[in-house]
Amino acid sequence: MRAEKISEMLDVAADVGGKPTDAEFPTPYLGRSVKIVGPHVNVDMNQSPHPKNARGELGKPLFNWYRNTVSNDPLTRVSAPNHFADRRHFLTNVINRSTKGKVNPQKVAVDDPAAMTRHIKAVAHYLGADVVGIAKAHPTFLYAGSRYVQDGTAEDAYQQEAPEDLVRRFPYVIQATTAWDYNKLQAHRHHIGDAAYHVSQMKGVLMLKALEGYIKELGYTALRGVVTPQAAGVAGGIGELGRNGLVINRNFGARIHMPDPILTDLPLVADEPVDIGVEDFCKICRKCANTCPTNSIPFGDKVVFNGIEKYKINWLTCYKLRPYVHDQWGSCLTCAAVCPFTKPNVWWHGLATWALRTCPIPARPALVHVLKWIDDRFWGVTRANRVRWLGYDSGIKPGDQACTVAGCTASHEGKGNSGAVDGNIGYYAPLKENTNRFVKRDA
Repeated sequence: MRAEKISEMLDVAADVGGKPTDAEFPTPYLGRSVKIVGPHVNVDMNQSPHPKNARGELGKPLFNWYRNTVSNDPLTRVSAPNHFADRRHFLTNVINRSTKGKVNPQKVAVDDPAAMTRHIKAVAHYLGADVVGIAKAHPTFLYAGSRYVQDGTAEDAYQQEAPEDLVRRFPYVIQATTAWDYNKLQAHRHHIGDAAYHVSQMKGVLMLKALEGYIKELGYTALRGVVTPQAAGVAGGIGELGRNGLVINRNFGARIHMPDPILTDLPLVADEPVDIGVEDFCKICRKCANTCPTNSIPFGDKVVFNGIEKYKINWLTCYKLRPYVHDQWGSCLTCAAVCPFTKPNVWWHGLATWALRTCPIPARPALVHVLKWIDDRFWGVTRANRVRWLGYDSGIKPGDQACTVAGCTASHEGKGNSGAVDGNIGYYAPLKENTNRFVKRDA
């Protein structure tokens, strides 16, 4: 489901700040990567990419690709939305549309919110979460209008309450999320990378549904489809907001999914925003902007959008490319894969991030230049690894019929085998696409 989260994380994603309010709701501090500088209007999810596309407002090619096509990849058909032969085979759709459980009337007393916070994080990890953060809710973190859960129904008894009333009633947000597999993510702009994203998201939905049920069994309310995911991620210390519009985590970099968090009245203790050096690195790096296939990521400085100072992503060009590259990928993921923070969670990665976050802020630019040089030298300016997994092979050009089975001696002549496989180098479509070509064609 890269579509919903790329789009949501791009224009909608960085809407993580708040408007100046009275003493009851002081403007929240969200760290160094995003600043609140003016009035903010809550995000109306009816005006976000997926609902707009469902109404046919983004052009016929995108509407038909997303709503009226069946993927030629069976794994995609059971792990991604809208490309299945039967929607009942898509587990996430089944879970999101399931009947919501009631809150247990026998409430478990919470005498120590700090202990409950440690406990709920341990439960989330046990259920499958890789990262968990707790944020103090704020009215500007909430969506405007109706609830939003992708491919499901989010109606609840509090549907008509204003954001301020919801925050008074439910003061905490739990953001629990999963990380995409690092090795499969190296095949970004490929169906292997799609699987890294889609399957991780599917596991995340199961985990969050179970966590939501656990909170209700404790006797407390748990609402989803209410809070902007990036707001919860940044405010809850999961990471910082990067140039690519993604929340970047210390251990996993940009390869973490930002699902719909849980708004709850369970007594907890909120985490604080973190400073892991993303603000300093993104000013210099620009790797995601250099490699974005659609030039959707800015090279310049931050701008003020909807009262928030942030890097403004062009979600429309990112989103509208998909119908024209579907033979090669369904979810681009390049901006997540090339981010220097996105590395295996091993000692040398931990050493680099430790050095950055402990370095005095005035000295960070010099350190960033060194770390980026190391990243370019040993990881590569543009990564093009060959990844083989479950019979998929990123070294084979999409459409070619070369066999991927080890030791196969069968002849594949006349079946489109171009002989494109070159050692450990993968095949990827050109990085830079002419964004005007699909703007004109879907007019």
